Amino acid sequence: MIMKRQTPLLIVFALVLVACQAATQPDTPTTSESTDTSVAATVGTTESSPRLVSEVQCEDAPEDVAIVCEAYELIQIHYVDEIDDDALAHAATLGLEANSGDTAEGALVCVLPTREFVESCSQAAQFNGDSAEAAEAIVSGLATHALDPNSVYFDEASLELLEQEQEGEIEGIGALVSPEDETIEGDNKQCTLVSDTCRILIVSTIEGAPAEAAGVQSDDVIVGVDGESISGWTIDEVTSQVRGPAGTEVVLTIDRSGDVFEIVITRAAVEIPVINSETIGDTGYIRLRIFSQNADEQFEDAVVDQLGKGVDSLVIDLRDNPGGLLDTAIAVASVFLADGDVVVTESPDESMSYSVSGASIVPENFEVVFVVNKGSASASEVVSAVLQERGLAKVVGVNTFGKNTVQQRFPLSNGGALKLTIARWLTPGGLDFGGVGVTPDVNMDVSGLELEALVQAVLDAA
Repeated sequence: MIMKRQTPLLIVFALVLVACQAATQPDTPTTSESTDTSVAATVGTTESSPRLVSEVQCEDAPEDVAIVCEAYELIQIHYVDEIDDDALAHAATLGLEANSGDTAEGALVCVLPTREFVESCSQAAQFNGDSAEAAEAIVSGLATHALDPNSVYFDEASLELLEQEQEGEIEGIGALVSPEDETIEGDNKQCTLVSDTCRILIVSTIEGAPAEAAGVQSDDVIVGVDGESISGWTIDEVTSQVRGPAGTEVVLTIDRSGDVFEIVITRAAVEIPVINSETIGDTGYIRLRIFSQNADEQFEDAVVDQLGKGVDSLVIDLRDNPGGLLDTAIAVASVFLADGDVVVTESPDESMSYSVSGASIVPENFEVVFVVNKGSASASEVVSAVLQERGLAKVVGVNTFGKNTVQQRFPLSNGGALKLTIARWLTPGGLDFGGVGVTPDVNMDVSGLELEALVQAVLDAA
């Protein structure tokens, strides 16, 4: 995923959804001031738990429910597509239906960003939690049911897990995953809520991590955690359950081509690798695993080192690289590009071009081959696509993930955050790979090859 100085889409159980503290994150937005909804009080009418619900406008919202107004305004201002209030209100209702909350008594405060949200406040009468829990359920519903799969609400605990990933080490199992629904027409099959058709597929495991040691394989489907079905869960909820302290165990129920079984995995500290660099004959091989903060500096050092050894070609391996920071992607591309734009982002309000960020290092006519696969996403696609388009590199492998959106994370007043898709990216030449991915110059399966065989195969193919 491309993010503007944000968390790479590493949901590392380590799970990575094939996502770094923002250098400048927007201030927590003010609550909405434009609503004609009147203050009212309603009573829940369910037989099991009738409950008084006090409806308030955003300008009168108490602190524990203000995040509803914050999220609503953020979506209105920053989200890439226009979403009408009816759709947002319905999504808020679904969020309350999906989250039961903890047992709580007494009146519930429900905030109305617009008149349409009366529907969600009616549903709140059946909510078995306090006002703050109801507000979180509503915000979660907005992100899950009204927006695209890459827009997510993080509660405070989940946000803390993501920030740990920025430091390069987390505690979990070490697996890259992708939520996909085979019933969705077209190439982009990303989905949001786990169901009979929306499944969490293992894309790959991190080398040396517990998932690999336990025998987890690519294309395995996670269907349960600790004996409980994950149907109806969000990806974030699955992540929270699978992540945990090193030394503790988690049981995953796996569906492998129709064979369902359990795998017990002992969590451990998982170091998220960034760079692996080796010289194979006259070729410099560099594997870049994530576009994290400072990954561009490590990548540049590796390129300088290989060129200093007098290599004749470079093989850049971006397989299973889920993306990361936009700034890092631009800096990595700038190692090869002497001038021009790296990527263009488009939103409803503007189109922005991002130019090279420094002097190129690699000579223009130098042989460069990029290796990609289905797990190469977002920032990986930006870099490989622009170099392919400029004729500076050949791309070998299979079509990439097709992640063409830019996310930004916005803090909320409860300590959580709302990550929103704020733009879509194109190559400077106008090509959009969303849902389809980058098409290699040479399509070939290089999985399972040892390093020397891999380097020789892609050079021969290019």
